[in-house]
Amino acid sequence: MSYSIAFIAPYKKMGELFSEICQEFNKKIIIKIGDLEEGARQAVELEEQGAIDVVISRGGTAIAIKKKVTNLPVVEVQISGFDLIRALHQARKETNKIAVVGFYPFTYGIKGLGDIMNIDIEIVTLKENWYEHTLYVEKKLKEIKKQGYNWIVGDNISVEIAERLGMNTVLVESGKEALMQSILEAERVAEVRKRELEKTKRIKSIIDFAYEGIITVDQNGVIDTFNPQAVKIFEKEAYKIIGKNVNKMFPEFDFSKITKIGQKIEGKIWTVGDIKIVANIIPIRINDETVRTVVTFQKVSQVQKIEQKIREKLYLKGNVAENTFNDIIGRSQIFRNLKEEAKNYAQIDSPVLLYGETGTGKELFAQAIHNYSPRRNKSFVAFNCAALPESLLESELFGYVRGAFTGAKKEGKMGLFEQAHEGTIFLDEIGEISQNIQARLLRVLQEHKVRRLGDDKVIPIDVRIIASTNKKLIQLVKENKFRDDLYYRINVLNLDIPPLRERKEDISLLVNFFIKKYGYKFKKIVEGISEEGMQMLENYDWPGNIRQLENIIERLVVRTDKNFIMTNLVKEIMKLQYGGGVIDNYQKQDNINYPLSGNLENIEKNIIKEIINEEKGNKVAAARRLGISRTTLWRKMNNKQ
Repeated sequence: MSYSIAFIAPYKKMGELFSEICQEFNKKIIIKIGDLEEGARQAVELEEQGAIDVVISRGGTAIAIKKKVTNLPVVEVQISGFDLIRALHQARKETNKIAVVGFYPFTYGIKGLGDIMNIDIEIVTLKENWYEHTLYVEKKLKEIKKQGYNWIVGDNISVEIAERLGMNTVLVESGKEALMQSILEAERVAEVRKRELEKTKRIKSIIDFAYEGIITVDQNGVIDTFNPQAVKIFEKEAYKIIGKNVNKMFPEFDFSKITKIGQKIEGKIWTVGDIKIVANIIPIRINDETVRTVVTFQKVSQVQKIEQKIREKLYLKGNVAENTFNDIIGRSQIFRNLKEEAKNYAQIDSPVLLYGETGTGKELFAQAIHNYSPRRNKSFVAFNCAALPESLLESELFGYVRGAFTGAKKEGKMGLFEQAHEGTIFLDEIGEISQNIQARLLRVLQEHKVRRLGDDKVIPIDVRIIASTNKKLIQLVKENKFRDDLYYRINVLNLDIPPLRERKEDISLLVNFFIKKYGYKFKKIVEGISEEGMQMLENYDWPGNIRQLENIIERLVVRTDKNFIMTNLVKEIMKLQYGGGVIDNYQKQDNINYPLSGNLENIEKNIIKEIINEEKGNKVAAARRLGISRTTLWRKMNNKQ
């Protein structure tokens, strides 16, 4: 980090000593000679030129510079104890009656030094602005001269006036140690100042070019920031606002009440004059005291326009994949393996075919694959092939030109394959498309080109295909309902997403996730579900899979009036939705009725095996039905009592 430092020496000898140090340590520092007012004038000149970041000086000259410059930091050369002792020792050779003249804190504690050195010391502490009134210094020196003090130890101006009065003098000179220390301090100050200036400019740039209006108010209610966007929104010049009380300029805000509360306010809508704004108010608090308040705001109309554009460009078109592999919940081994396989597929551009029953999460996997792939920053276009008749499906997938058919838009329309260019297209329920659409889709996959309806030219596309179905496509191929060449084209990579009944150990995880999700959505505190209620959900086969389970949990969270979902409510909802057979089956499963032949150990082992078989190998569910822990189940299975 580059910066520039200047040293203004009160007298020539100090300047020469400083120059020696700079040469010795290879320091490039501007050196000027000037005492008091002359030194201050030179500092002001350097500041106006923007030539330096920090100035170094000593004594009264440093004080004079501080009073004249506005934004320039001043580092004072400190007079060390060694400097003063050297001067006193020199004067002590001639007399033991010495007056020390200087300003605070230079004169602080010197009396005790006189006792140590056996010197009668008179302390003359000058006023801070003594350099403006040399007559004051002359008067003080005459007074101590009458008291018999003819030897003066002090700085440059004190020594000059004392010599004019015929007094003996010793100048307190700063040694190399003090001068070097001042250089190090000046470098530290310069570096900090540069960083602060850079930070200030960066913050100012952010404020000035922010899309939102920004107002900051100090603890006295005075506005000290009013950025260009605020000027634009309120149509008021900044110079007419800054420095004024916020309650007078914007009484609608009721800032005195806001400051008193000291809490953050988000999304608050105010009417200021005839302008409606939506604002965030953020109090900056230090030690429980609001020291400043920041207001950021936009016109309500502008927020509405932006929201509409976002909806039109992204969400209404479905061109965003919101879910990742972190959103796919499951701890069963079969499901963990499936996710790892899907992650591997994500890195390859080959088509992926997802098979799974309704509600297993096929689109969730499609989105996760896209977001894990190199195409993650491009479009994700999802389309349900079963949602439209053939005539509309063709125009949606491939687009059309002006006049392609009756009712076509004058400007034509871009198809979904074009919208997904460089990204991913997800064709849900691909088994529902007709033979005609299958033929066109096959050509797109083979040639990586698309032809709009009514057009005579083709458009190159770069699209990754993910398709899904809940039907066995190979069976449709055998029945001549699905083209075998298209089937082999889309079935390069495939994932078979298991139904929920084949991974029942994931049910409790999903139940707790959905309870939290809908508890947050409906602003209800629901901590969990009863153990019996959970068993009931785990023992059901869930033909609608995760979607069906989620719907049930949503109803349970809505209906519960307690912090815990109770068993009776689960029974009621399950009976209401799926009939009494669901509960009857659950209750029958808990009535263990097996042959009790053989010794106790064999009977126990047979019961455990039967329960595990009924739970299709799910040992977690088996342990829960038996009322024992998984560890105990494992021990009993392995004959370890």
